Amino acid sequence: MKIHFREQYGTKGEEILYVTPADQSNIVRVPLRGDKLVIHEKFMLFRVLQKIFLPKGYPDSVSDDYAAYQIYDTIQAFCSTICGTLCTHAILKSIGVGSENINAYSATVTWILKEGSGHVGRICFAWWQGSQLDVDSKKWRLRADFLNDLAMGIEIYVLPKYPHLSTQILCGSTMLKAIVSVAGGATRSALTQHHALRGNLADVASKDSSQETCVNLLASCVGLYLLTLIKSPAVLYTVFYLVVTLHLYANLKAVRAVCLRTFNESRYLIALEEFFRSSRMLTPQQVNGMERVTLGQTVSVSLNIRLGLSVKNLVDEYKSSSDIENIVSSFDPHERFIIAESKKYLGVYLHFDTRPQDVLKAYFFAVSYLQDRDQLKEKYWDIQAKWQEFFAQAQKEGWNIHTHLLMVDEYRLEWKV
Repeated sequence: MKIHFREQYGTKGEEILYVTPADQSNIVRVPLRGDKLVIHEKFMLFRVLQKIFLPKGYPDSVSDDYAAYQIYDTIQAFCSTICGTLCTHAILKSIGVGSENINAYSATVTWILKEGSGHVGRICFAWWQGSQLDVDSKKWRLRADFLNDLAMGIEIYVLPKYPHLSTQILCGSTMLKAIVSVAGGATRSALTQHHALRGNLADVASKDSSQETCVNLLASCVGLYLLTLIKSPAVLYTVFYLVVTLHLYANLKAVRAVCLRTFNESRYLIALEEFFRSSRMLTPQQVNGMERVTLGQTVSVSLNIRLGLSVKNLVDEYKSSSDIENIVSSFDPHERFIIAESKKYLGVYLHFDTRPQDVLKAYFFAVSYLQDRDQLKEKYWDIQAKWQEFFAQAQKEGWNIHTHLLMVDEYRLEWKV
């Protein structure tokens, strides 16, 4: 028997040999079953659903955390839709649907004012926090769903008790939902980009949308069924409380399942603390497991580090030209950053030619300076050697050190030593 080809679909698919038996001249297709079940024969429905709802090439075409994230994201979407169904019922009752005392015009005005408040909220929030959504995508993903639950809680608990204030209450809750729309959509895009390993962003996003649409359809049916069973406010409040609790728990688990390989300030400080303490580089899985996704940071610095400042801040703080020249001369002429301490922050001033790797290096030097304010000048080359070691270990552990998610202002400058 002569073996011509060995074929496999992805890394999880069935292996097949194409061989010519000893007594034949034609090539024969021979599945290598072994102890495995042949998926396309015994799980045809599974393969159909996989093609409909999962990206092409799954699981090789997506990150390792994709499945865990999607499972919990599906649960939270199911719960969110049920809550939304209960809230829609409460809103329609509040604007007078089914009441002879409310005319269509007043209900229309209330609805338009509600939607208008949402539009204003989207614009204002995108202007206020738009740049933070990339930096802290996991935190904002969780915050968005918390705000969504808060808005629905207001509509469920508060709205029926104050029907004369229904317009004001609906405008306020819709503004909260507008924040959810911006933050949730933007962070979902950031996480989708993380999951798409082969540049298949559109495929991953479209399949995610298909999953959510299917879940929303099923959850809407469940929500309508629950409305027929709910006969009193006490039952409504209990159901809503239980569903919201499950919703928040699933969101927390979904966000914790994500393992981002790009440094933001929180993840960078966790990695730096361990490296300065033991010269050991933590893996992305370890750092993401330690990162806080609710409030605050796991590791903080004694003085706020601000990147990409205007040189005006430096001149205002150190008015003497000799002081400024001393600061500049303390750095290697080939470095693309300068670090100088002010009363309220540690300023990092960046060169026109600064690259993402230089920003990471500048932050590394800034944290080193805060550990010992004398070593930046006296042990400059020791810090340089530490940076080279950190950079090499970070690459080895799988960190993406060619980009970053640190907050950097847009000022760039040039200087002469």
